[in-house]
Amino acid sequence: MRALPRSVVIVLAVVLVGLIALTLYSSFSTPPSSGPWQQTYSYPLQTGGVAGVVGQSCVESAGYVYCIGGQDANSVPTSAVYYAPASTVGVGNWTLSANPYPQPIVFVSCSSASGYVYCVGGTHDSNGDDTADSYFATLSPSGVGAWSPTTPYPIAIDAPSCVSTVGNLYCVGGENETSGTNSTTATSGSVWYAPISSSGLGGWSKSAVYPAGLYFPSCSSLGSYVYCVGGENAQESPQNSTYYSYVTSSGMGAWASAPAYPIQAIAQSCVTSDSSLFCVGGLQSGGTSTGSVYFAGISSSGLGAWQSASSYPAGVATDCVADAGFLYCVGGYNSNSGVTGDSYYALLNATASSSASA
Repeated sequence: MRALPRSVVIVLAVVLVGLIALTLYSSFSTPPSSGPWQQTYSYPLQTGGVAGVVGQSCVESAGYVYCIGGQDANSVPTSAVYYAPASTVGVGNWTLSANPYPQPIVFVSCSSASGYVYCVGGTHDSNGDDTADSYFATLSPSGVGAWSPTTPYPIAIDAPSCVSTVGNLYCVGGENETSGTNSTTATSGSVWYAPISSSGLGGWSKSAVYPAGLYFPSCSSLGSYVYCVGGENAQESPQNSTYYSYVTSSGMGAWASAPAYPIQAIAQSCVTSDSSLFCVGGLQSGGTSTGSVYFAGISSSGLGAWQSASSYPAGVATDCVADAGFLYCVGGYNSNSGVTGDSYYALLNATASSSASA
């Protein structure tokens, strides 16, 4: 075979290097974004023939999504626990777990770690009364194991945001009920943490107070950091504040502010995936639901600038989990149509999360 002239080889080499450089640049400069949302199996909780759920707490473990409690279309709390496999084609058929939560519960906050789920507080009746009860159970492809009581939260509470990291469960904000009834509610800036293990939760300890008293903040963790977005204050005003804190086995450090969220919202669902924080939906002033989706790059110095991603198919306060580069969002509340069981998933393109964190 005849050899190519040296000049042609040099040109081809330059072109090849340029293509490689362009590919590398693209992979590190294209911001992460959520791809087109696709509908998947709807949540099966029904009342009066209407399917839907809101106020449930969903977690992910080993390729499955587990959703605990919530309330149905008649605003009645449920103890039902459903689970489904999660894959590149969405959430599979939902199955009712053989082990319901020990009591009807809505606005409970659950977090998974090492094959276990830990749940804290929540509203346990239609009067809006809260509980300090905490429970834990194993997670497997067969569903949720038997629930066991563990160390109660220091005060009856609903709508805190709890995340597990560095061997502890950290719970931020929420609405305290000093008497355990709806007549004595107050937004909280308290942060409590407890060690987690196969035996449940250890004793609760106070940590650095959150900069504001808020309920329905949305917190997520990545490594040794916790990031919290939005929430509603005592004047029932949605906020756009964003804070983060470094955590250790002995609690949280001081909270630092990060770029404000683009909108004032409550109960948006925020998750971390590949060095980015994604937040979906939520409720704005007057209870109007939004389908806005925003993301920000994560680094040791906090969060980068917020950017918009593909909007959710409907305005909704939903609950989402991330797994293997996908985002799965389940049910929720739409201010126009009420409680919904509609669920969607999207591929998260996080190939450039490191540059977004810069």
